[in-house]
This record gives sequence, structure tokens and C-alpha cells, in this order.
Amino acid sequence: MKSRALRLCILLALLSFPSRAQEQERRAYEGVVSLRKKTIGALILLEVNGDSVAGWIRLGKFVPIEGGTISPERVEFQAGGNRYSIDERRGKISYSGPDGEGNRYIAPLSQLTGQLEALTEGEQFSGNSIATVEVRGRRWNLAVDRPSLWKRQGPPFETFSRPEELLQREIAVWVADADHRRGKIVVIEEPEGINIPLKPPKKSK
Repeated sequence: MKSRALRLCILLALLSFPSRAQEQERRAYEGVVSLRKKTIGALILLEVNGDSVAGWIRLGKFVPIEGGTISPERVEFQAGGNRYSIDERRGKISYSGPDGEGNRYIAPLSQLTGQLEALTEGEQFSGNSIATVEVRGRRWNLAVDRPSLWKRQGPPFETFSRPEELLQREIAVWVADADHRRGKIVVIEEPEGINIPLKPPKKSK
């Protein structure tokens, strides 16, 4: 009986603490901020771990997030000497620092996970390829125009022009304007177990 009670106590103790995997979460946003006092589009990639955040913000190029916190109301962090605060409910990002200050628009990106089934040329004049991704048995047709690659280690690639390397793989993508199984891929996550180089490997002669 004592042994059984001890095992039960250990099990209850383990269940009382959330696992590390449960605590970790990724979020991505597109928004508008300032760089050298001029308005630019920004891409924010967040790694949430409990109530702290890390990650990257693209200000022309990707800059590491130096530290931040998250609460039910907002996400706050520092990067490049600036301070940023995201209010997702209001769809706003406020910021201040050497690059300028403001209160601008921001939108969360939708994460989709599935197999990359095909890549085809897009409609005439659009310039975008179309990625067919099967998500839980349904096919999504997503525009692809040099998305960023969210690396598992190290800084993201600002643009990733070789999505064909991921054909028939299970991938996670972050999509803008996701609706009616359509949208635009803004970010591709590097699949687990592979390390994609910035430049394609040279072909042997």
C-alpha cells in the first residue's frame, strides 16, 4: 500500500507542473513600425516560454529580441535599442526609442501545419507561385513570394527562395489573410531534423 501511495504522490507531483513543451509557444505578426524615423513594414517572430519572450523582429534585417514579457493583455519586448508593446486585442503596436515612436497597426499571422503537396506557377501577372498544403485532410492554396525562413537555430533568413526543397514534407507556415483555404505564406518554419543552408549546395561537376 505504501509503495502504491508513493507512486500516486509522484504522479500527482508531476502532473502539477506543466511540461516544458506545453509552456513553449510560437507567435508571428506583421505590422508597421519606424526605422531611422521612417515607417516600414515589420515582421515579428516570437518564442514564448511561460511569461517570457524571445525571438526576432525584421527591421530591414532581422534583429534579436533582447528580452520581453507576456501577459493576457499585451506582449512587451526590447530590440535594437527600441521598446515595443503589442496589444493583440486592439491590433496595435506601440514603440519608442532611437528609431522613432508611434502607435501603429499590427496583425497576427495564422499558423498552418501540413504536407507541402505541390508548387505551381500562379496566375498571370501575380508573380506568385502557389503552394498546395494539405492541412487535416483539406487542401489550402497559398501564395508564395520569397517568404522568410524561421530557423530552429540562429537568425531567420530574410527571404527563402527554395521552397521546392520542402516538397512532400510536413511543414509549418505562417499565413496572412487566411480565409477560405487561401492566403499568403509570410514565414516558413524550418522542419525538425534538417538544417537548411542560406545558399543551395554546389552541384558536383
